[in-house]
Amino acid sequence: MRVDRILGLVLLFVALVWLWLAFTYIPGARGAGETGPRAFPVLLGMVLAGLGVALALNPGPAGEAVAPVTRREAVIVAGTIGVLVLYAFLLERVGFLIATPVAIALTMWGLVRVRSATRIVALAIGFTVGCWAIFDALLGTPLPRGSWVLWLR
Repeated sequence: MRVDRILGLVLLFVALVWLWLAFTYIPGARGAGETGPRAFPVLLGMVLAGLGVALALNPGPAGEAVAPVTRREAVIVAGTIGVLVLYAFLLERVGFLIATPVAIALTMWGLVRVRSATRIVALAIGFTVGCWAIFDALLGTPLPRGSWVLWLR
C-alpha cells in the first residue's frame, strides 16, 4: 500500500476521532439559528476527513520517492506536540490570557527560531488580545479563566 493511501486513512481516522470529541465535549448551539461553539471544530473535522478521503482515493503519481525525515523536521514535530500539550495544561490552570502568549512565544522562539524579542512579544500579545476581543468581548464566548488564577473570577 502506498504512503499516500496510508496517510489518507490516518487523516480520516484523526478526523473521525476529532469529530467524536467535538460532539462529545463541546456544547451545541443554545437556540435555533445559532451556530454555537461546536460549529468551527466540526467544520475543521469535516474538511480534514474530506482531505483524508481524497488523499486515500486519489494518491499522487506513482514512483515518487519519499525523502527521509531530517532531524530538524523531527524536532519541529516533537516540539509542536510538546507546545500543544503544554498549552492544554496551561489553559486549564492559568487560563487563556496567560497560556496563549506563553505558547506563542515558545513556538516562535523554539520552533520558528525568531530571535527578535520585539516580534515575539508583539505577536504573542497582539494575537492574544485580538482573540480575546473577538471571542470574549464581541461574541460573548467565555474563554478559559484557569483554576489557579483566582483574581479573574
